[in-house]
Amino acid sequence: MKKEALKNTQDMLAKHHRDGENFAQLMKDTYAGRFNDEFWAVWAEKIEPVLPENPTVLDIGTGPGMFLKALVERYPGVHAIGVECAEYMIDAVEHLPDNAEIITADLHDPHLPLEDGSVDAVVASVVIHEMNQPVRALQEVHRCLKTGGRFYILDWVRTPLSQYLEAEMGDLSVFDRARPVNVIDDMFIHFIEHNRYTAEDLEFMLQKTGFRVVEKTLLKDGRHARLIAEKS
Repeated sequence: MKKEALKNTQDMLAKHHRDGENFAQLMKDTYAGRFNDEFWAVWAEKIEPVLPENPTVLDIGTGPGMFLKALVERYPGVHAIGVECAEYMIDAVEHLPDNAEIITADLHDPHLPLEDGSVDAVVASVVIHEMNQPVRALQEVHRCLKTGGRFYILDWVRTPLSQYLEAEMGDLSVFDRARPVNVIDDMFIHFIEHNRYTAEDLEFMLQKTGFRVVEKTLLKDGRHARLIAEKS
């Protein structure tokens, strides 16, 4: 049953990402935009103070694992752990340092081989919007985190259709009668996927799974949200 569920998730992601190999490369090409100076400033202020000298950091939905390498560069004694299930993402991973690893698991119902309270910080960057339900993943993160550990989330959140189309296309040409139907279909499918939860939904789910929300900030004109949560 678990293998079937994992396959279902892999198929869902492959459909969402369309061309897996190209999408994995896109994640590499856009990595610096997600983990930029602003990210590391927030990390230094909100996450780093709770980390020991040699922390254990978990990156769920790690993709091609570039953040794991960045962690090792920043903290040479870190144990950097990624979680991923898309085969094309894992295939795109280049050589990882000895103190970094990737676990294959379905985030819809993960059972990670990690002890309770063994993780100091967790990152989920543009991951939760892709999930049918993130409850089990949030519960597993809570189990693995130490008391006082921090959870960084950055994700798409719900915005009006007009605002989404303007931001993604630069215009409303999707309503042009000459626009190919497959282009319209693709845009609306992604609108649904990227508008699954509001920032308040994310905050609510974090609170219901045992976290205290330390920060909730809207970004990119409200299309993205950053939340920092703590296991109390």
